[in-house]
Amino acid sequence: MPIVALPYINAAQALHPALPRAVRTLRNAGVRVLLDDDHDKGFRPHQPKHGNLDAYPWDLELDALPSPH
Repeated sequence: MPIVALPYINAAQALHPALPRAVRTLRNAGVRVLLDDDHDKGFRPHQPKHGNLDAYPWDLELDALPSPH
């Protein structure tokens, strides 16, 4: 079953030293993690206190899932 994760984090949270390891673990387990990094295109962390849930890019996640046949 395909799994896609689109983290909603701010720039300060993205600096946490555990994030790269967690993302690597998920990717090694077959999860497609959509972060705007060298591995994939996806969510770019926003500045703290400037998140906009109404602008959350659901289309990125939905487009990353394979179409059902």
